[in-house]
Amino acid sequence: MVLPRWLARFNRSVTNRILGLIPRRWSPFVIVYHRGSKSGRRYATLAAAFGTPGGFVLTPTYGPECDWVRNVLSAGSFAIDRRGTTHTLANARLVPREEAWPHLP
Repeated sequence: MVLPRWLARFNRSVTNRILGLIPRRWSPFVIVYHRGSKSGRRYATLAAAFGTPGGFVLTPTYGPECDWVRNVLSAGSFAIDRRGTTHTLANARLVPREEAWPHLP
């Protein structure tokens, strides 16, 4: 289920700042570091991520058209801060829900 865009704007302004205060070792949240595909500006976005044997599954709560997903896919590489450790990732791709589902709690 894809959530509405107005909720994405609210969460970007309010909820993400609050959730950023939660100790990361107890939550599935990571900070995704990416660059704007057109502006080149650096961004930090809160997202849920789950470890897999080959990397991570990040969930695009607002669908594959949200800014951070498009930026990550166009850049080819990005970084996440997970539980205080920074991971540099490459070869990001969208996978079907059926492929990601077994890795989600």
